[in-house]
Amino acid sequence: MNGRRVLSARPDDDRREAGDATNAGTESPNGSATRPANAPRWAPPPPTAADLARQVRDVVADLPRFLTAPLLRPWHRTWGASRAECAEMMPGDDLFPRAQLRCTRAITVAAPPQEVWPWLVQAGCLRAGWYSDDLLDNLAHPSERQIVPELQDLKVGKWLPMAPTPSAASAFVIDSFETPRWMLWRTPSSTWAWRLVALPDGGTRLITRLHAVYDWRRPSTALWMPLMEFGDFPMMRRMLRGIRERAEAEHRRRVPPPVDARRLALIRGVHTAAWASIESCVGYLLWSGATGRSDRRAAAAAAVVGAECLVFAANGFRCPMTGLAEAACATSGSVTDIYLPIWFARNLPAIHLPLLALIGWLHLRARGASKTGCRDSGRPARRSVPWR
Repeated sequence: MNGRRVLSARPDDDRREAGDATNAGTESPNGSATRPANAPRWAPPPPTAADLARQVRDVVADLPRFLTAPLLRPWHRTWGASRAECAEMMPGDDLFPRAQLRCTRAITVAAPPQEVWPWLVQAGCLRAGWYSDDLLDNLAHPSERQIVPELQDLKVGKWLPMAPTPSAASAFVIDSFETPRWMLWRTPSSTWAWRLVALPDGGTRLITRLHAVYDWRRPSTALWMPLMEFGDFPMMRRMLRGIRERAEAEHRRRVPPPVDARRLALIRGVHTAAWASIESCVGYLLWSGATGRSDRRAAAAAAVVGAECLVFAANGFRCPMTGLAEAACATSGSVTDIYLPIWFARNLPAIHLPLLALIGWLHLRARGASKTGCRDSGRPARRSVPWR
């Protein structure tokens, strides 16, 4: 894509101009050409069990924001934006001057505008997603964490679907744009504008503005107005943060910062020690279950392992130490924050799942045997003590 300015309000003209604006053969962000027109169509990957669990966690975490959004309306309509940014004119401001919902929000991204721009270009339901609550707005398909060259064909008049079967009423249309400075999406009753402002430190100020008209002559307004009032802020907040997270991760990959070797070594040491202590608990649970010793020490070990599983699940099935390692400029995630072989570190969840299932079965069997022995002898078994 080039930086040519494209302005039009007529979709037919937009489609003709889009060919010029994108040079008919768009380029991916790294300069390589996209796939030919007859190549297989890109499709989002299906969600995994871990993806679904992570999405449920995100929706539950956002539930208080959904419920309180109407009460906090004056505050969240300008979330993250300065007074100057709220007062500044943006594309589309003149289309719906009497819009009932007017929001300007912003976030700072530690990546240049040309690296933030592709994440906006590929957005959409069953495209790269909306980087928000995928369970609610992308049919549980996880939003992409990489730039997809096949989705970088930006054209004026193109639909950005909000649903699996987009229509003129439900999809946003690319009204106009200037790469990589601003973009305007619109529907018959709303506009959604984006502005990317380059910062002196090489970062980007990402500003978004939404104007929506509640046209009560349309029956559908009674449905989507509550959705906007309750859902707009939590979803937009998560989307802005999702774009920031992805753009900054991609920027670190392209321009790796210096590694804090001392800090990373400390993180690795702590993580390895924590792993060894948890593995000792797993080993004791296996031994105690196999020998019928479901005692208090086994209960303590089970509590440690259970707490670790809860922390892992609450963090989106991602070890918290990985985030600390990435902050120390590690580039390959969990395999860099622990002193273990790469293949082993990558497969720890898959290795432990059958072990945990075996532990549960062994201790249930031990408890059953203990209860049977108690009934037969009329007194507690000497070696097996019920959990307490």
